[in-house]
Amino acid sequence: MASTAYQNALTTGKTVVRRWWVNPRSTKNQVSVQFAQQIERPATAGSIESKMIAFEQGTPELGNTTGVTAIRSLSAEQAVKIFGAMEGTCYNDGDKLHYADDVYGFATGIEVVENFERNPYSSSQEPKVNPSTGEVVKALNPATGTSMPVYRHTKLTAAEAINHSFLQATPASAAPATQIVETLQMEGAGLQS
Repeated sequence: MASTAYQNALTTGKTVVRRWWVNPRSTKNQVSVQFAQQIERPATAGSIESKMIAFEQGTPELGNTTGVTAIRSLSAEQAVKIFGAMEGTCYNDGDKLHYADDVYGFATGIEVVENFERNPYSSSQEPKVNPSTGEVVKALNPATGTSMPVYRHTKLTAAEAINHSFLQATPASAAPATQIVETLQMEGAGLQS
């Protein structure tokens, strides 16, 4: 379980370094750095219904944030200069916290884009999975007219450049009718500098 300090850092909306490690596949002496952030989920009919039920029943509503991560690569020399070591974590008790804004010197965030394409640079990317059911998330692809698996892509970028694009899942029991793509222009909204 992550330390309280790390969990609290994530609740600020800032992008936090989760961990870094020597990239064993690199021939250029590179260190992979994993960044994490809590972002707001898009409002959907299901999330609005959940809020209404929570209010009606006097129970806590489901959170409207989701955790996302993105990986970047630093030279080993840069990693040691910034983090003091070539490997480490920020999520265990006693670990020093590092924020992406401090690493890069400007406000950052993790952009999410969902589509029907597997990451061409990853041999192991799997489709998005509903954590409650374990089922692969699918959405209607307008190009094919069929319900297809959804792939999530993330990247660390400047906060003002973030343009999330989420696909609305096709209910397993419903016949696909139309695709709903929800796009959130973030322009720094929800991200703290």
